[in-house]
Amino acid sequence: MQVGDQLHAYSIRTGLKAYMRVGNTLLSFYAKSNDSLSMQRVFSEIENPDAYSWTTLLSACTKLGQIDYACHLFNQTPRRIPAEMHQLGVRHDKYTFASVLSLCSLELLDFGREVHSLITKSGFLVTASVINALLTMYFNSGNVADVYEVFKEAEGIVYDDITFNVMISGLASMGRDEEALIMFKEMQGAYLRPTELTFVSVMSSCSSSRVSHQVHAQAIKMGFEDYTPVSNAAMTMYSSCGNLNAAHMVFERLEGKDLISWNIIITNYAQWKFYRLAILAFLQMRRAGVEPDEFTMGSLLASSEPLEIVKMFQVVVLKYGLNSKVQVSNALVYAFSKHGQIEKAYHLFNYMSSPNLISWNTIISGFLLNGFPVQGLEQYYGLLMSTLRPNACTHRALF
Repeated sequence: MQVGDQLHAYSIRTGLKAYMRVGNTLLSFYAKSNDSLSMQRVFSEIENPDAYSWTTLLSACTKLGQIDYACHLFNQTPRRIPAEMHQLGVRHDKYTFASVLSLCSLELLDFGREVHSLITKSGFLVTASVINALLTMYFNSGNVADVYEVFKEAEGIVYDDITFNVMISGLASMGRDEEALIMFKEMQGAYLRPTELTFVSVMSSCSSSRVSHQVHAQAIKMGFEDYTPVSNAAMTMYSSCGNLNAAHMVFERLEGKDLISWNIIITNYAQWKFYRLAILAFLQMRRAGVEPDEFTMGSLLASSEPLEIVKMFQVVVLKYGLNSKVQVSNALVYAFSKHGQIEKAYHLFNYMSSPNLISWNTIISGFLLNGFPVQGLEQYYGLLMSTLRPNACTHRALF
């Protein structure tokens, strides 16, 4: 930052700041340094900011979460087309629009629609990056109808593999699995090559064993078998279809196993109650030099049958400093309660800094499971006195 300030001061002394390229370079420097105040000061010193100036500032505001200021820059006024750039003689470009659209969540949907209108009038709806930003905005706002409308407008004019990836990923994230698979077929029909992200998104939409094998076979055929995220997605896909053998085969063939890979296979073993395999996978993971995280320990504790194994994993939790993770603490409370160690479970619960609803439900059901209904009701009362509220799981434990 000190070098940047010195260069800024030098440009002022020598008059170089009057040159647009110098001003934009300084603006970009402060944006990358997340120095909002200096960035705004430099922008105000640029006499005639161009599209690059605006784009840099708007992108930085987006990154720093300064939504109100960014909207102010783009002249957010109801029922008016943003005109501040036009007033200064600056023409919008595709990067400006993409930056502004990335600001627009559900709360700013009206503003996003206004920008969409300006895009249409400015003729930038033929630009793939702008189309993709619009699709992302409407997905983030949960407006699937608008998503399809934008995609239909782009069809036959312009779209790329990213456009289809946005569609497939967005539909999958909203649970519209069948539509995501249809979009995958349309992508192939448009002679666009699926990417790593395409297969990861499509695999998250597969609940049919037959379709899963077809998608995975195509990924292998196109050379994505050695891509760790794709193999991780394939393991999750097969597990959700109930095909643990296929998931295991993908895991064994994967050379570049990462923490996610190990967590997936350990979780799968735990969910299918193959406790010894889950523990064995954990030991292999440690021999491979991969350190566990809260998801690893949560799965292992849920699958630990003998009390001695639970105590062993508690030592591992402390060794890696994971006891501060609420997910791990919940798993420990559950494991000790299941083995009749309710005092130990309650001790761990009391030491949790921010217990969540799962924490409360676990200790309530733990007391009831171990024959202490009064203490269970006391914890229920404690839950009512907190900022959290009971849910169906709470009531099932009580009644």
